[in-house]
Amino acid sequence: MARFKYLGEPPRPELVKVMGDSVLFRVVKMGGTQEYVPVPPKTKFEINEDIGYDITDTFSLLAMRGNPRFEEIV
Repeated sequence: MARFKYLGEPPRPELVKVMGDSVLFRVVKMGGTQEYVPVPPKTKFEINEDIGYDITDTFSLLAMRGNPRFEEIV
């Protein structure tokens, strides 16, 4: 089990002109994907804050540890 904080979106000027708020993440999971939305009362994921979920799936942990948008909280 691990917790992660959201670090923000990396710059991608060739794909996105203006970044909006992140309101949904899809993460690879054993047997499919898992969608994460902000825990109410939040309406978006805040930069440098805990995303609010305990991640337990092995595939999800590998995906999130390798994703520059997230940092594991120790």
